Amino acid sequence: MDGSEIVGTFHSLVDPGQPITPFVRELTGITDDMVNGQPQFGEIAEHVAELLQDRIFVAHNVQFDNKFMTAELKRCCIKFNPPRLCTVKLARKIFPGQPSYSLHKLTESLGLPDFNHHRALDDTLAAAAILKAALKKVGEAGVFKNVVNLSVAKKQAINK
Repeated sequence: MDGSEIVGTFHSLVDPGQPITPFVRELTGITDDMVNGQPQFGEIAEHVAELLQDRIFVAHNVQFDNKFMTAELKRCCIKFNPPRLCTVKLARKIFPGQPSYSLHKLTESLGLPDFNHHRALDDTLAAAAILKAALKKVGEAGVFKNVVNLSVAKKQAINK
């Protein structure tokens, strides 16, 4: 995203090198046939790291995604420690009193478009929609944007 606009996306199924578990298959709809012949993460890791470089890593429950991404990139000898923004925490502050802060229920209660749950690109676009709604509510040029910019500047200064 640049400001509140999505400027590009990247999506790839990944061959995990082992069978998809019944739980994951049920949760995501992803089957072994879908990932057979797809790249393994190591084959796309550099490209993913380049896309995320100098960006804020935004996700719904960012700690979960960050742990996964950090571990996978570390296996490829790529350091990953970006500034992070959690749309769950953000939504609790900007949209208090929601019946649920799960990605699906929150997008539904905010009147945002429905999406294919538990698929990386769709979950990412849903988190982006929540971020855009939050930016709109507080005013894109307002205090929230300045706080995010200061947070990133502080993180970059610490990492140097």
